[in-house]
Amino acid sequence: MKANKYVYSGIFLASLATLMYELLLTRIFSVTTWYHFAFLAISMAMFGTTMGAIIVYLAPNKFTPENTSKYQAQSILAFAISCILAIVIHISVPAFLPLDPSIVIVASLFIAVPFLLVAFTLSSICISLTLTRYPEQTHKLYAADFIGAAVGCVLLVVSLNVIDGITAVYLIGFVAALSAICFSLNAENQKLKLIAAAVALATAGYVGVNAYLANQEKPVISLTWSKGEKEKLVHFEKWNTFSRIRVFGEPDAYRRPLEFGYSKLLPDVKIRQLWLDMDGCAAAILYKFNGNLKEFEFFKYDISNFAYELIHDGNALVIGVGGGKDILAALALGQKTVTGVEINNNTVATITGRYGDYIGHLDKMPGVKLVCDEARSYITRSKEKYDSIQATLVDTWAASSSGAYALTESSLYTVDAWETFINHLSDRGILTMTRWYSHYVPSEIYRLVGVGNAALKVVGIENPRAHIVLVRLMNSELGDSLHAEDGLGTILVSRSPFTDEQLALVEARCKELGFEVALTPKFAIDPNLALAAEGKTGEIEKTVPYNLKPSTDDCPFFFQTLNPSQVFNKTIYAGGRTANNINSAVALLLVLVTVTFFTFYCFRLPILRTKDKSQLKGSLPIFAYFFSIGIGFMLIELSQVQRFSITLGHPIYALAVVLFTLFLATGLGSVSFGKLCELTKNRLHLLLASVLVVTAIFGLATPALVHALAPESTPVRIAASIASLFPVGFVLGLGFPAGMRLGFKHSQVLTPWLWGINGAASVLGSVLSVVISMFLGISVSYWCGFIFYAIALYCCMQLEKRESAESAA
Repeated sequence: MKANKYVYSGIFLASLATLMYELLLTRIFSVTTWYHFAFLAISMAMFGTTMGAIIVYLAPNKFTPENTSKYQAQSILAFAISCILAIVIHISVPAFLPLDPSIVIVASLFIAVPFLLVAFTLSSICISLTLTRYPEQTHKLYAADFIGAAVGCVLLVVSLNVIDGITAVYLIGFVAALSAICFSLNAENQKLKLIAAAVALATAGYVGVNAYLANQEKPVISLTWSKGEKEKLVHFEKWNTFSRIRVFGEPDAYRRPLEFGYSKLLPDVKIRQLWLDMDGCAAAILYKFNGNLKEFEFFKYDISNFAYELIHDGNALVIGVGGGKDILAALALGQKTVTGVEINNNTVATITGRYGDYIGHLDKMPGVKLVCDEARSYITRSKEKYDSIQATLVDTWAASSSGAYALTESSLYTVDAWETFINHLSDRGILTMTRWYSHYVPSEIYRLVGVGNAALKVVGIENPRAHIVLVRLMNSELGDSLHAEDGLGTILVSRSPFTDEQLALVEARCKELGFEVALTPKFAIDPNLALAAEGKTGEIEKTVPYNLKPSTDDCPFFFQTLNPSQVFNKTIYAGGRTANNINSAVALLLVLVTVTFFTFYCFRLPILRTKDKSQLKGSLPIFAYFFSIGIGFMLIELSQVQRFSITLGHPIYALAVVLFTLFLATGLGSVSFGKLCELTKNRLHLLLASVLVVTAIFGLATPALVHALAPESTPVRIAASIASLFPVGFVLGLGFPAGMRLGFKHSQVLTPWLWGINGAASVLGSVLSVVISMFLGISVSYWCGFIFYAIALYCCMQLEKRESAESAA
């Protein structure tokens, strides 16, 4: 069989739609559920990519060459419908199950996953047929597959800036229907063409109508619940590729301040305020402000602002502006200038545009500078010195859209980041961060102090403890009713040693404002805090069942303190937010076990169902080859997504630059496969060897490159990242077509199964990459990918050796 332009267009659009759907699921599930649930659900659903290939392999009499075009069109058209149906069911479940929120989350995913599995299975049938039915053009079709995925990355970025996530699902259905039209043009089935055209028109019409109505705030279908609870009094929502923000509450009602950091000594003040949150959990407050800063002097009772008791008339920088509260607090508490850095463009647009009047247009006040950028990247490039750098409960508890599986962790809490922050402090400057302080074991605070110690050592401070103060609030204004299991701790890391006068002031202000002194250079309320301040977290780990090693850029998972050897220790699940993070890490390990089980059966099931076992003889090397390149590709790809997310400084760049570059380069590498085979005289092992050479050079050079790019402008960092990623993506594109050529020579009947093995290994690799990065580091994950490609090279050489021996015989 020979593929024509309709086949190329069809697989391009099918891959585009599938990749968009995969990425969009992480975005929708991050809103409706917690990220570890999203990770589990998507991992399970992605096994559909393997199931489709296995179905094609096990039903050769059904999927005959003559029926290829028909089933290509039917399967991707069914995907167009089922991908919409799965999400509609998912968002509709809470309306029919008025249960406890945690039960609703699990139930909505449990019901949706089978439909998602079906959707990805249908897509996989189409792609599997396309990649295995045209032996002479496999490398070009594989290229179209990856280029479609690359375009899908960019299209998702663009679409979510225009439409909401639910409408984007219908856009994906439209693209899939276009793919079905392309394939149906090769099938002699007029009815199929008409149905595909009707689905395309219906989905396109819905996208247009709902986009218009959403702008009028009257959408046909919208998300009305998050984290298992019905959303109430929502005034506004806006999506992009890494968040969905909403504003809700009663704008004219006078209430007590609603944040967690206020002590019980807070005066009897009542103000007007609204909530602004991201993905239904990361909340901030929009305070009604009419220009009178004295009205907000009560901010001093918020422990997150404690640094301003020591710094007056200073130049402040706020990381994570949110609703503008921290900017307002800095002004009200006597700071001369405030630079607010907010990564989310939708948040910035909300507080400067629609709700600008409500918060008194803080962005236009004298001395205020509001920047839409990733804070660490901005500070690195900044030439200024700051008297204070503040970050209050800046969390990232979301499944990242970058590669769908790379869990997003904030790079603000690493030794490398704090080194940058400390170097941008004035001589009197203070870095201050506020985190949750557990009543059980404050492992997050221990690690926070440990990061401070390590960063101070890196910048040349010989006695870090003299530069660290920690204050805490264990009975906050809202704590008793909302978060009694957790208090708050605010760390102050000073560029200069704290003086006796400053330490006396800390004690006096804590007594006056209702806070506790937890750690100073001379005192520690907890012996473990003293050990952490002295850089002895290893000593603490002997007495508490947590991993407290300071987080670094190579292992930036600050929130994950799970020690794998303590998984069966009941005390780590005692309660509080630390336990929530532990649960998510354990859930990830359970996902790995589950995915490993399913991967095994992706091998086992076809073997059991194969009637003619003779066709499996001698297949181990080709099976091992496809397994190795599948898992190796994901380990390398996702480790680079994680690493370059830090370098580029913005989630959109990780999606639009890193994934786009890798996918596009992989596609171009596959296109070039035929020419390269001619140059190497069909010695495929030489092509695999080039993969090892290029990835080895890149792996060795990346740390120095990342460090060198840190102070450069965004365009320079993007250009350098593309230039460095492109060769890696290009050589990675050679692995699959080389394997398919070996597979066709070995047994063409097995080729759909080989695609399925590759898919199963990719799902396993995506989970394994996060696990390895979390517990061993991103670099280890990358080099594990390198090892799997070395195994693939060995398998290739064995297959070529066997082929030469058979030819000689």
